[in-house]
Amino acid sequence: MRETAAHAPADTLARPVRPDSTELARALSAQLGMDLAPREFTLADGTRIGVDCADGDPPSLLVQCSPFSGQMKSSQRNKVIADAFKLSWLRDTHFPRARVLLVLGEPLAKLFGRGAWLPSAFATHRITVALLDPENRVRILDIGT
Repeated sequence: MRETAAHAPADTLARPVRPDSTELARALSAQLGMDLAPREFTLADGTRIGVDCADGDPPSLLVQCSPFSGQMKSSQRNKVIADAFKLSWLRDTHFPRARVLLVLGEPLAKLFGRGAWLPSAFATHRITVALLDPENRVRILDIGT
C-alpha cells in the first residue's frame, strides 16, 4: 500500500517492500534504536528504487544488506559495489541529510582489508559498512584510512 503524497516529501512517495527483509529490519531496528522497514521510493520523475531498510520520512538512514555467507564470489563483490552506488546516489540526489549503511555478511569483510581501494572509496563517499553475524547482530567496520 502506498503512502499518500500528503505524508511524503514533494519529490517522493514511499511504500514498504520486500517482506523477506522484515526480520533483518527488526533486528537492525532493535540494535540501532530506530524504526526501520523495507522501503521503495517513487521519485518525482517516476523512477522507483527500493532499499532493504530506511527510517522516517524523509529518511535519515538508508540501508542495503548483503548477508552472504560461505566463500565470497566476484558477483557478490559486484553486488556490494552496486548497492553502495545505489545508496550514495539516492542520498546525494534526494535525501542529502541521510546516512548510508551497507550491512554485509562476515565473509565480505575481506573486501575492506588495509591497502585495498574499496575502503578508501567507501569512506570518501561517506558509506558506513557493518558486518552481520549469524545471530543478526551488527558491528560497524572501521574502514577509515
